[in-house]
Amino acid sequence: MSPVPVFEFLHQAQLANTVTGLCTCMAGVMPMLYCFLVRRHPPRWFFVYFCILLTGIPTVWLHSDEGNRIAGATDVGSNIFLTWSILMAVAGDFMRAPARNRFRAVVTLIDFAAIGYIFYEAIYLDTRFKPIQLGDFGQFYLGETILIMNSWFIAGLFFAFRAQIPKAARPVIVSVFVMFFVGMILASAANNIIWYRIFAWHAIWHIVGAFALVTLWVFNEVRVTELEKQGKTL
Repeated sequence: MSPVPVFEFLHQAQLANTVTGLCTCMAGVMPMLYCFLVRRHPPRWFFVYFCILLTGIPTVWLHSDEGNRIAGATDVGSNIFLTWSILMAVAGDFMRAPARNRFRAVVTLIDFAAIGYIFYEAIYLDTRFKPIQLGDFGQFYLGETILIMNSWFIAGLFFAFRAQIPKAARPVIVSVFVMFFVGMILASAANNIIWYRIFAWHAIWHIVGAFALVTLWVFNEVRVTELEKQGKTL
């Protein structure tokens, strides 16, 4: 008896995209597990790890049901929500009130407005705006462009407050940024592009991104360890 396919994939790359989306889920599960097995991190960072898991679920949904515009909006919206949670955590690490509160309020307003627009676009508009177009190779839609801007903003904050990061942790956060930069290049391709039979651009972005997110936990772990040596907390 022939196996019955669970999903009717639109192209060959989508199976790889769907399965590697589970890597993102695990990139959230494992840091949360490590918070119990190794060391507890501040609640704001545990929330980030939880948001990683939340991001992975719509990724699997989108690639198993491509063309579902609500799935697409949920996927991009959850990614923006993840970067928002990281911005909130970074503000808690380095900023003091009232500047921290103002920063969080402004970022929350912008990011939640962006998420709202993404769902409005998915439900009511026939076409999606593409601020960055790369011809037949790929493109970045508006939500993805906002996600990239958020990510660069996170990198800028860590750079601005680098003096407060223990020296032992600095190479780790640099490696996270390098992986996400490589991931941004990989994500620029349309999700059906495969080179040399095995190089599925979008699926490899999922894998690289998952490694980067787990390495973010490593960065925090090194920070916590080094700060404890100094009698400080994160």
